[in-house]
Amino acid sequence: MTTERYTGDMPEYFTDEWVLWLDSVLSECRVDSAISLVLEYHVTGDDGSAYCWHVRIASGRVAAAAGRAGEAPGQPVVVLTSDGETARAVAIEGGSAQRAFAEGQLRFSGDPRLLLAARPALEAIGAVLVGAP
Repeated sequence: MTTERYTGDMPEYFTDEWVLWLDSVLSECRVDSAISLVLEYHVTGDDGSAYCWHVRIASGRVAAAAGRAGEAPGQPVVVLTSDGETARAVAIEGGSAQRAFAEGQLRFSGDPRLLLAARPALEAIGAVLVGAP
């Protein structure tokens, strides 16, 4: 993922600078090394634009990078798509992804069982983000 670390305050959401900040925060997160998953996020704007980033969970570590995940041999990819308000509520403010999905505000492609298997890692990530500045 990224090699430099972000040291300032949290920048504007869903920008390359924000993903650098996210990667820096997530670098502190340790998860079960048996969990291997890539979460690719697509946030759509009112104007039809989209911003994409991904979070890679592998070897007990978590990292984020801007752009699509690309091919990750041996690592399944789940793609999540929502508008910015929903993405912020779920990813940053601790909102319920299950509720957003049930209400049609969050869409995903991939095997939903992967998300269930990765739940402890996703909870660890959420705990790190809640404590972030």
